[in-house]
Amino acid sequence: MEDPSILERSGETQTRFQRYSLTFRILFESPPAIAGFIIILVYSGIAVIDYVDPHLIGVPNSSTMVPNFSNPVPSPPVWPTHIFGTTFPGIDLYQAIMAAIRIDIWYSLLIVLAGAAIGTIIGVAAAYLGGYFDEILMRFTDLFISIPFLVFAIAVGFFLGRAINDISLAIAVVWWPLYARYARGQALSIKENMYIEASRASGVSGWGIVSKHIIPNVLTPIFVQISLDLGTIVQIFAGLNFIGFASSNTLLPELGTLISDGFQYAVSAPWVVLYPGLALLIFTIGMNLFGDGLRDALDPRNRT
Repeated sequence: MEDPSILERSGETQTRFQRYSLTFRILFESPPAIAGFIIILVYSGIAVIDYVDPHLIGVPNSSTMVPNFSNPVPSPPVWPTHIFGTTFPGIDLYQAIMAAIRIDIWYSLLIVLAGAAIGTIIGVAAAYLGGYFDEILMRFTDLFISIPFLVFAIAVGFFLGRAINDISLAIAVVWWPLYARYARGQALSIKENMYIEASRASGVSGWGIVSKHIIPNVLTPIFVQISLDLGTIVQIFAGLNFIGFASSNTLLPELGTLISDGFQYAVSAPWVVLYPGLALLIFTIGMNLFGDGLRDALDPRNRT
């Protein structure tokens, strides 16, 4: 006879596989979710290629835009030399956008994941420990939430510095309270389930309950929120660079900086703001479409 523990693990693996299969089936039955997924794949592919070998997408230098001060005024698109035209001061817009996609996606992903990790840990700890510990952590969270987001991000950025890493840290510092509130609400609901009481009665440690039962169940809705927030963070990151709250390196490729640099020529040369703006808009739409589809796929009402 086969070992019952092996059969049990096999059944758990099969059940987990069935859940994943159902999620993907529901997700890819939605045309908007498929469109969002394709957009994400394209942008991710550009970011990876630009990191591995930028020459494959026609970018000579993925960390610095190459100016042309002999002809700084924007020129219109010309195939095949400048397919998106040039922006001030004589920068090839296609090369700059391809490089900026990698930078914007990478730093935005870093901001969202850092904020989600910090907020989830604080929210789960507050919900599970409860009492005064919960009150202290939640009042601390409320303090951060009560301060206007952009004002606090700019203040933190001025205190830390205006390099691109400092800007990212400034946004992450003010983004975690949203996840702390969200994770706490989810953890409080999970904490009341009977299987948590059964685990506690069977002698499972507090850390075991948190790591095996609470955190895995909290992470599913957190991932949905991450997918929705990533498009928002990209816009905020670009917005801070657009208003001049950016690194002193003005040749660093970034979508908000590109829009800001070409804004004075927006009437006479509309492509200098149109193409970077479209690159930003399409990614945001793609993330929102995919996030909405993922949320619907994980909704228990759609999984019956």
